[in-house]
Amino acid sequence: MLYNAALVLEGGAMRGQYTAGVLDTFLRHDIEFSSVIGVSAGALCGSNFVSKQYGRASGVNINYRHDSHYISLTHLLKRQNIINFDFIFTDHGFRWHQFDERAYERSASDFTIVATSLANGRTVTFDKPTGENLINALKASCSIPFICDPQETTKGKCLDGGVADSIPYDLAYQQGYDKVVVIRTRNKEYRKKPSGKVMEKLSNRTFQDHPEFAKALINRPLMYNHQIDEIDRLVDEGRMFCIAPSNPVKIGRLEHSTKKIRGLYETGLKEGAAAVPALTHFLMDTAY
Repeated sequence: MLYNAALVLEGGAMRGQYTAGVLDTFLRHDIEFSSVIGVSAGALCGSNFVSKQYGRASGVNINYRHDSHYISLTHLLKRQNIINFDFIFTDHGFRWHQFDERAYERSASDFTIVATSLANGRTVTFDKPTGENLINALKASCSIPFICDPQETTKGKCLDGGVADSIPYDLAYQQGYDKVVVIRTRNKEYRKKPSGKVMEKLSNRTFQDHPEFAKALINRPLMYNHQIDEIDRLVDEGRMFCIAPSNPVKIGRLEHSTKKIRGLYETGLKEGAAAVPALTHFLMDTAY
């Protein structure tokens, strides 16, 4: 069923496997949203959700995590990014679960990808891009500072969307939706610690030609914690529904253990299923 509501997906690299599990549960229960907004790993998961490809987001990271063509430190020796995002959208043969762009394009859901402009450190959005523009927007949204190079897009060079807008629920309300569902990849109690002196120096040195981006990177913890406080308030007011891991997520940004990756995905499946009754009540309730 297509609900007149917006779904907002937090990033978090491999923590996104929690989101992948929750979204696969939604597909099992035929739960769709008029708008899907994703940042970083949330955008990757969101693209597979919009194209209704059950198991694809988890399958890539569980089955191909140790494929050197996908993620490898040796890429640095070739002056390439550690993560090869092109791998995700390239056909690798009979057993490969190729991204279904035709299904993505036919979907009734609008899809917004969030990235951060390298030039000014502000939020940049891409509204249901297709073809090469889709791939470039997803790569930009997922390009982790210090690990990945800026990605060229139709809106200039961009990096990780989480720098400017970690959980872009504000975009959902700007789109006119009264009902907003957020999937987080951190437990409800989690808050970021302020950036230390080392982080400040590293950011300012690395992005010395882009001081506004460096500023946004340094201030990210403040922005993030403010967003979480607002999410808690909106949930208490009944204006938002939030699904978050019940326990702290202990998985690396580029986690090596496929057992941990699979375990987090299965946690998402389980906790997503447990949330379905309350979620459908929220989506169908006409009081808000």
